[in-house]
Amino acid sequence: MKIIFFGTPEFSVPALEALALIPSVEIVKVITQPDKKIGRKQVLTPPAIKVAAERLNLKTAQPSSKKELEKELEGEDVDFFIVIAYGMVLSKTILSIPDKGSINIHASLLPKYRGASPIQEALLNGDNETGVSIMKIDEKLDHGPVYTLKRVMIEESDTIESLTNKLSIEGARLLPPILKDIYEESLRPIAQKESTATHCRKIKKTDGEIDFNKSAEEIFNMIRAYTPWPSVFTTFNDKKLKILEAKFENEESGKEPGTFYIEEKTLKIATKSGTLVPTKLQPEGKNQMTDKDFMNSNKNLLET
Repeated sequence: MKIIFFGTPEFSVPALEALALIPSVEIVKVITQPDKKIGRKQVLTPPAIKVAAERLNLKTAQPSSKKELEKELEGEDVDFFIVIAYGMVLSKTILSIPDKGSINIHASLLPKYRGASPIQEALLNGDNETGVSIMKIDEKLDHGPVYTLKRVMIEESDTIESLTNKLSIEGARLLPPILKDIYEESLRPIAQKESTATHCRKIKKTDGEIDFNKSAEEIFNMIRAYTPWPSVFTTFNDKKLKILEAKFENEESGKEPGTFYIEEKTLKIATKSGTLVPTKLQPEGKNQMTDKDFMNSNKNLLET
């Protein structure tokens, strides 16, 4: 079985590693996004999947456009394209290349949360479960028929990092036997129910700004979904303040939403409904700090 693997972030790595262990699978090459400058120092950094591919002694390619991608794939004779968080929508021309089709692992229970941010969306909405879907790619985004679904429970302690890790491992576990069944034509996909489809959008940096007219639980879910990127932030003493970890209480404070105060030696922030209790913060230009360190450096906070 010959495949070309498309992926970019860490989410893709467990599946590549799982496929590389199967003697009957030949990974012809790994296609990923170009290296990017990252961080304050703008260090040119390869995608996680490129690092993994090189460790596995696999050929890699990093086309920067659809035109370059089509040229890279000219003359390829493979059974499957495996596409996991690659970062570019494949054209009809590209999808027609593999003999048995293009397969995708999507991090939701399709047709729920089609689009670019399904894991964040599940956390933002306070869902109790999500999952992975293995589907056949067609020309529409996350629209193709589904081979299998696997449910994964979401714990209150889950963050974007922990839940992403859970889902990537589950997808990697499911992929090899499903791919074998598809190759042997013993498994057929089932069309998604279009009437129940929901969508999520690409996240922007500004999405992390806190609106304290939301409930404390909604802001808590934002922190779970948006830390470390784009981060959840507000303004305190005319400077940006990131809230990295928090808890919430349903009790009302009676204070104006957005008010920082101390109650029984605990830092709290009033919201429209309930109270946010930050436990780790990062003021602009400073290192991360605990709530106690933040209170010690802001002696003017109102104590009740």
